Amino acid sequence: MREPVGGLRRATLAGRGLATALLMLATLTIPAAAAPPPDADAPRRAYVTFVQEGPELDGDLSDPVWQLAEPISDFTQVEPVQFGAPSYRTEVRFLSDKDALYISFRGYDPHPDQIVANLMERDAFLFFDDNFTIVLDTFHDKRNGFFFQVNPNAGRRDATFAGNRFEQDWNGIWNAKARIDSKGWVAEIEIPYQTLNFRPGSDIWGLNIARRVRRLNEEDRWADPSVQQLITNMGKAGELIGMAHASQGVGVSLVPAFTVRRIDDPDRDVHKTEFEPSLDAFYNILPSVTASLTVNTDFTEADVDERQINLSRFSLFFPERRDFFLQDSGIFNFGGLRNENGIPFFSRRIGLDAGGKAVPLLVGGKISGRVGRFNLGALDIQQASHGDIDSANLAVARVSANVLEQSTVGLIATNGNPVANDSNSLVGADFNYRSLNLVPGKTVAASFWSQQSITSGESARQGAWGGQISYPNDIIRWRVKFKELQENFNPALGFVNRAGIRRYDGSFRYRIRPQNSVFRTIDQQLTGTLITNRDNEIESGNIFYTPVRLATQIDDVFNIQLVHLYERIEEPFFLLPNIGIREGKYHFPSLITSVRTSRNRKIRLVATVGVGGFYDGWGVRVNPKLEWRPNAHWLIAAELDERHFKGLKAYTRLPDGSLGPVRTTGFTTRVARFRLNIAFTPDLFWNTFVQYDNESDSMSLNSRVQWIVTPGRVVFLVLDQGFHTDDGSFRAGRTVPVIKVGWTFRF
Repeated sequence: MREPVGGLRRATLAGRGLATALLMLATLTIPAAAAPPPDADAPRRAYVTFVQEGPELDGDLSDPVWQLAEPISDFTQVEPVQFGAPSYRTEVRFLSDKDALYISFRGYDPHPDQIVANLMERDAFLFFDDNFTIVLDTFHDKRNGFFFQVNPNAGRRDATFAGNRFEQDWNGIWNAKARIDSKGWVAEIEIPYQTLNFRPGSDIWGLNIARRVRRLNEEDRWADPSVQQLITNMGKAGELIGMAHASQGVGVSLVPAFTVRRIDDPDRDVHKTEFEPSLDAFYNILPSVTASLTVNTDFTEADVDERQINLSRFSLFFPERRDFFLQDSGIFNFGGLRNENGIPFFSRRIGLDAGGKAVPLLVGGKISGRVGRFNLGALDIQQASHGDIDSANLAVARVSANVLEQSTVGLIATNGNPVANDSNSLVGADFNYRSLNLVPGKTVAASFWSQQSITSGESARQGAWGGQISYPNDIIRWRVKFKELQENFNPALGFVNRAGIRRYDGSFRYRIRPQNSVFRTIDQQLTGTLITNRDNEIESGNIFYTPVRLATQIDDVFNIQLVHLYERIEEPFFLLPNIGIREGKYHFPSLITSVRTSRNRKIRLVATVGVGGFYDGWGVRVNPKLEWRPNAHWLIAAELDERHFKGLKAYTRLPDGSLGPVRTTGFTTRVARFRLNIAFTPDLFWNTFVQYDNESDSMSLNSRVQWIVTPGRVVFLVLDQGFHTDDGSFRAGRTVPVIKVGWTFRF
C-alpha cells in the first residue's frame, strides 16, 4: 500500500508555529513529476467486444459474458504524482450488443472500509467521492462529447461538453449498478445508443476514463494523464475501436406526460385544478441529428432558482435548468461567451415573463446534431400570450464548422421578442480557436465574434463585437478579454444587462503544487475589469487580488482576497425601495476571507466574511453554510447570507416615487436557505428546499419526490408553498401541489 502524499509532513506542520509554517510555504517548490510514459503522444486504444446479449445489470461482474472482453488496466496518475504509478489496480471492460454500450469497472482497494461514498442521488456532485468517469467523443472530432460518472453507491452524474463549456444539467437515459465488496468496488454501466448522437458507421470514438481514490486525493487516468488538462479535453484522448455496429433502431422516442396541478392562491382568490397532458417526441433523422417536438410543454420538475437580493444597478443572471433546452445546448454556444452580458441566445428568455413567471409554450421544435464537420442547431417555439404581450414565434438557428485542430467558425441568427410586441432579430458570426500543439503540452484558446441586433424603431448603434485570448493551464493560467456593446444593442432572445459600454477583462493565476505537503495547491491570482462608455470614460472597475489560496490534499480550502471596486454614478438610482444612491464617484476597498472544508467530510463548513466600503458608507458580509451528511441517504444543509450596511448618504423615496431628501442611513439584507435531501435509493429521492429573504419578506418551500421507475420513466410529486412573513406574521400564501408522470417509449 502506498502512503498518501503528505502523510509524513502532516504531523510536522501541525506542531509548528504559524510564522514557521508560513516561512515553509514561501520556500516550497513545484514538485518534480514522474517521467511521462514513452508513448505519451501515441493514442491509447480500447476495443469493444460485440455480443448478442448484454450482461445483466446488477453490479455483479461474475456474468460470464464479461470474460469475453479485453480488460484495460494501464492507468497513470494525474494527481498527486503526475505520471506516477497508480496506488491500486483498476480494470475496465467494454461490451456492446445492438442496443447499448456496456462498461464494467473493477477498482481494487485493500481497505474497502475506507472507500469514500457519501452520495447516492441522481446528479449529485460525485467529485469528492470515490468515482469512475467515462467521456465519449462520439464524433471523434476532439471538440465535444458526453460525460458519465458513477460512485460506489451507484450514484449517477452525466453532462455534455463542447469546447470549454460543461453542461451539467443535461440528463440522459442510462443506468448503472455498483457496490463495495471485499476487493474494493465494482460498477456496471449501460448506455443506450439512442441516448447518444454519433456519426453512423464510424468505427472509432474518442474515449477517456478515470478513477478517483478520494481519501488519497488520487486521480488515475487512462489517456492524456496531464494535470494541465481536464478529462473533458479530448484533443489527446484515446480511441474506442469497434463502434461501427452502433445502431439507434428506428430512432423514435415518445415521452407522453400528464400533470395534475392544484392551485390555491388566497391573495388572488384563485382556486382551481388543472389537468395538463404534454408530449415530447424525438426522431433521429440521422444517428448524428435529432429532431425534437414539444407540445404543451410543462417544466414542473425543473429545479427552482436560489433567491438573490440584487445590490447592483443591473439585472442578475440565472442559469437554464429545463431539460428540453439543455439537450444539445452546446451546439448553440457562441463566441466563448458564458453566462454573461452580451449573449446572443439565452434559452431562459423563452417561457418566462419579465418577472420570471412561467409562460405556456404551445408547441416547439428543434433540430440539432452534427453532419460531417458541420454542427447544426435550429429551434422554433410558439409562446402563448401573457399580459399585454401577444403570442410570439421565437426562433434561433446556429451553424458552425470544425476547422484546424480543435477550432470552429460559425453563424447564429435569432428572431422574435418574448417580452414585448416589438419585432427583433439578430445575426452574428464567431471564430473559436483551440490548440494543444501551438505550445506543446499546453492549451491555447481564443475567440472573436460580432453581432448585430435589428429592433423595430431603432436604426443605428445596434452592434456588438469582442474577443478573448486565454492560456487555460494548470501552473500558469491567464486570460485577456474585450467586448463592446453599442447603446441600442438588444438581442431579445439573448442576455444583455448593460449596453453602450466597452469592457476589458484580465486574469492571471500562478499555482504551486508542493511536494510531500499537506497542501495540494497554493495559488496566487489577480483579476481585473474595466468598463467604459463608448467615449472611453471610465464607468466601473474592479481588482481582485488573492495573495494566497491554500487547498489541502482532501480539498479543505482557505482563501484571502483584497478587493477594490469603483463606480461612477451619473444618475441616481434606487438600490432598494427606499435607498437612493446619489450621483458621484465611489471607491470600495474590501477584505474577504473564506474557509471551505472538504465535501468528503460528514460535516462540512463553508464560511465567507467580508468587510469594506459600500458607496459612501461601509458594510460587513457574513455567509456561513453548514452541511451534515450522516450517511449516503441524508443531507441536511443550512445557509445564511447576511449583509449589514452603515453610513450611506442616500436619497429617500417620496410617495410619488421621486427622489426625496438625503439622509444618513443603513440597511440589512438577509437570505436564508435550508435543504433536506433524502435518497432512499439511487432512483428514489425526496428533496426539500426552503428559502427566505427580507427584501420580499416572504418564504418559499419546494419539496420534490422523484422516482425513476426505470431510466426514462419518471414520477414526480412536487409541492410549491409560499408563506408571507411581513408585519411579524406567518401565514400561508400560494399552494401548488403537482403530480407529473412522464413515460419514455423508444423504438
